[in-house]
Amino acid sequence: MNPQTHRLTMPDGQDIVLDWSEPRAAPARCAVFVHGLASERRGEKALYFAEQFTARGWGYLSFDLRGHGAAGGTLAELTLTRCLEDLDAALAWMPAGGRPPVLIGSSMGGAIAAWYTVTHLRPVGPLVLLAPSVRFPGHFVTSLPAEELAAWQQRGTRRLQSDWAEIHLGYALVEDGRAYPPSRLERAFDHRALIIQGMRDEAVNWQHPLAFVEASACRTLDLLLLKEGDHRLTDYKAYLFGAMLNWLQRLGEA
Repeated sequence: MNPQTHRLTMPDGQDIVLDWSEPRAAPARCAVFVHGLASERRGEKALYFAEQFTARGWGYLSFDLRGHGAAGGTLAELTLTRCLEDLDAALAWMPAGGRPPVLIGSSMGGAIAAWYTVTHLRPVGPLVLLAPSVRFPGHFVTSLPAEELAAWQQRGTRRLQSDWAEIHLGYALVEDGRAYPPSRLERAFDHRALIIQGMRDEAVNWQHPLAFVEASACRTLDLLLLKEGDHRLTDYKAYLFGAMLNWLQRLGEA
């Protein structure tokens, strides 16, 4: 099923881009995919989940955050607040009716989805968080030495290199991140969620989601560890979908 592509113009004049597939089954169920840093709405996992959900009659939405894919803006302007605004705009755009959508967040997208339940009132269904960067972006403030933060502020941007991307992030991410310390998320998060985390993740230490689950007062968190799983988990995409579908069925949400 080919999705409809839409552009939404944000208050700053920059667009976010959405791929939307209408639900075909009643009652209407929808899933929303929130991609990670330096990824986009048509990544391998996003496309696979789209195929699987739409084959089951679900609606499915994936979108490019500003600074990613076909959206406007740059990564140098990235902040968590901006990402939350993008997610809220995408959810507000979705047709009314049916149950609140399931949010699937990958890496940074997992942090966005989790923070959304804390900072916004728009109802959403259960969360599925894949290798979530639960310490993003506050870890830049708490983990970097003062001299590195000062150098970042002076230069305006900081270069980050991974196996799949080289990016430059603006210091606005640090300034904005002071409002989102990891400890606040641990205290405030109270939402049904499944976390799936690889133990060979080179970007997110698997012990961070574990520590989040242990520290959180939320009693509706489930954690699944994959011993050989890396950060992207693309080799596990069929397993991921099966695990989330079984979990949603157990909750009566699928």
